[in-house]
Amino acid sequence: MAGSAGSGEFHRVKTIHRIVAAAFLCAAALGLSAAPGHAQKPPAVILIVNFNQLFTESTVAKDVIAQVEKQADALETENERTTQGFIDEARKLNEQRELLGQETFRQRAEELQKRRQQHQASMQRKMQALQIGQAKAQQEVEAVLRPIFAEVMKKHGGTIVLDQATVLAGGVDLNVTAEIMQLLNERMKSVKVTPVDPSTLRNNQ
Repeated sequence: MAGSAGSGEFHRVKTIHRIVAAAFLCAAALGLSAAPGHAQKPPAVILIVNFNQLFTESTVAKDVIAQVEKQADALETENERTTQGFIDEARKLNEQRELLGQETFRQRAEELQKRRQQHQASMQRKMQALQIGQAKAQQEVEAVLRPIFAEVMKKHGGTIVLDQATVLAGGVDLNVTAEIMQLLNERMKSVKVTPVDPSTLRNNQ
């Protein structure tokens, strides 16, 4: 059961970056809507961006994804190796049950269970640390994207940026994904993903 639960955590961390990335990008884009004026407003100029494409195909996105998956794979390997060690130890303990006696067997079984639980808690902390590190890396990307969105909106006289996934129909000339992608690739090619111990965040609060 421990191995199965651990594998679920590793699968989730490999997909969560796409959800987080889309969320903060939408916030960044929508936060750049033109400020209202006192004069009569001209018709809204809507710019469309394919957020999914931007955060899976840009150079920095590929870099972040590769780093997260590599670190998650390493943690998964560590988890599987340690879990198998516990399974082997439990099997040997059961084989020695009659020789050890009931009390000694009970003590050793409890010790083994305690170490299993400690391992599971440790792996959860490591996965959480990776997710926090990923979020921090994405914040660095967001800092680069904000001025890019501002520049592109100003260039095209845009007033609103929408995710292409939410648009049912629209002119191709309003899609600025390629333009934003090019600028992002030029300005940010990589960002280091460093796991952050969750306890350090609590201590800083």
